[in-house]
Amino acid sequence: KGKRKRTEIMNGQMITVTQCDLRRDLQINPTAKTYMVSPYDDGEVISNEKVSATQTKSVKTTKGGTMYITTTNKDTGERRQMFGFNARHIIQTIEMESTPDSCNPMKSKMEIDAWVIDETFGFDCDRTQDYQSFQRPQATGGCRDKIVPKTIGTAKSGYPLIQKMTFFDDKGSVQSTMTQEVLELSKATLDASLFDVPGDYRQVKDSSEMYAATSW
Repeated sequence: KGKRKRTEIMNGQMITVTQCDLRRDLQINPTAKTYMVSPYDDGEVISNEKVSATQTKSVKTTKGGTMYITTTNKDTGERRQMFGFNARHIIQTIEMESTPDSCNPMKSKMEIDAWVIDETFGFDCDRTQDYQSFQRPQATGGCRDKIVPKTIGTAKSGYPLIQKMTFFDDKGSVQSTMTQEVLELSKATLDASLFDVPGDYRQVKDSSEMYAATSW
């Protein structure tokens, strides 16, 4: 919905709301009525004028080192019809390597093999902010690295209908794979309240506090 996106997993027991207009993600636990804020900004404070009554402004974060993220995009040239759209087969490789003084020194790679379509379904977000999802802090006000992105290739991304993600460790060995597939697609208009924190929810600082009152 505009610059916001809502994702539900585990039958709605875990919810993530991407708020590109406020440059942050919200992790929401509806069972415990708690939520956690993960800001995109590296030390930037969101002013009160940009924050609603149900939201808490971000605090300054501790700067770490530098995270280099190289994204390589390749269009295979293959096409197929899916849900009435002309889907494109693309392969995207994302390599991440940080400096020794970073918050969590790491070296890893992820490959995404996907069929995508040229449809955003109203979601409008600065793609460069997606890099922040690789280093969500454990708590608001935690350590955050400087992100240095680099893109190779001109293949255009899009909305994935089928995608297989393969994760590699620092030695290039496969750690795990995950496949996602769209089974149903709708363009129904959703209520704006789904993309914000309910007024009676309590903000917490970390995951342990967020799920402390939850029994699975």
